[in-house]
Amino acid sequence: MKKEKPETQTEAPESFPLELLSQPPGARLEYFEQRCFISHPRLLETLDATIQAICPPGIGASGRRPGTMVLVIGPSRVGKTTFIRLLEERLLERASAGMFSNPTFLPFASILAAGPESSRFEWVEYYRAVLRALGDPFVDGKVARIRTKELRIAMETALIERKPLAIIVDEAHHLAKAARGSQLQSQLDHLKHFENETGVSHILVGTYEMRPFRTVNAQLACRGVDIHFSRYDATKEEDATTFQSVLWALQRQLPVEKEPDLIKHWEFLYARSIGCIGLLKMHLNRALNLALTAQAKTVTLTHLRKTALSETRVELALSNALESEAELIEAEGADERLLKLLGMRGREEGVSPKTKAEEQARVSSNKTRPGTRAPGRDRTGQEEEAAG
Repeated sequence: MKKEKPETQTEAPESFPLELLSQPPGARLEYFEQRCFISHPRLLETLDATIQAICPPGIGASGRRPGTMVLVIGPSRVGKTTFIRLLEERLLERASAGMFSNPTFLPFASILAAGPESSRFEWVEYYRAVLRALGDPFVDGKVARIRTKELRIAMETALIERKPLAIIVDEAHHLAKAARGSQLQSQLDHLKHFENETGVSHILVGTYEMRPFRTVNAQLACRGVDIHFSRYDATKEEDATTFQSVLWALQRQLPVEKEPDLIKHWEFLYARSIGCIGLLKMHLNRALNLALTAQAKTVTLTHLRKTALSETRVELALSNALESEAELIEAEGADERLLKLLGMRGREEGVSPKTKAEEQARVSSNKTRPGTRAPGRDRTGQEEEAAG
């Protein structure tokens, strides 16, 4: 009997290529781990919001919007790597006509915020990474042709020449871990300088460690765009249905002889992934590896339990997600709270509100210096002697 797909929109091929069943286990595992990607509503919503933030409307639109700092923030393993891959594909699609008419044009430069040698962010390595992504032939080699002190100017020149729509920075939370004591504000101001000088947007993609980026100062707070790439919350019926739909699409792609019934165990799989599709995919990668190693015909609950994250690890991830969501998800009544802060709510009709600064000034003017006697008090003997 054919299993019915849960009723929601999730794009996926009908099934894996059947010829995979004649391939060695390693090839089957490689297919599922490296080539099986599922587009789902939360991913597509994040993608659409990012495109709208940096691109003018229309597939064939020429030019670009003014340089903007876009923060794509979400929990670990929510699916940010898949998001970046699809974002690159979308930008290539939009820019195909421009690339054909202008051979120097590249739609994006995609880099990592920190290299494999260090988890700390270094500006010199950032310049080199952008130049590599833009195809600069002089940045690498046995003898570097661009001196270190010239890298920043070389990168700015390349951005002006190539005119990319955006620099995509993966693992961008490493910006807060810069070497030599640099402050986060100076890091973000540096990126804003590049946006002003070159017109290129920055798309910073990272974990909830990027939350402080949003409020580092008032200027950056008003010029940036926040995009929350959130997990699925199964306490909401729509999210629970969508999660099951994604799970159904993934089970159809598992290259085993008998399709497993993962929907039957969806609550267990949700609990161990906290609704993050990236975590779910990693769990299924491990379970498939175990099943293929054991030469099993399908993936069973036993395989899933043996490869699940421990309760302690899941609780840590969930605690971080819940704390961060409380900060990023705007509570109801935001407009009224802001109007109250602006003095437009919470006062008697016809009475002009006093600002906090005005009130503090009034209180300060009524205060006397320490040691000064209040008006109307009798003078002391010392004061009388001084007067005489």
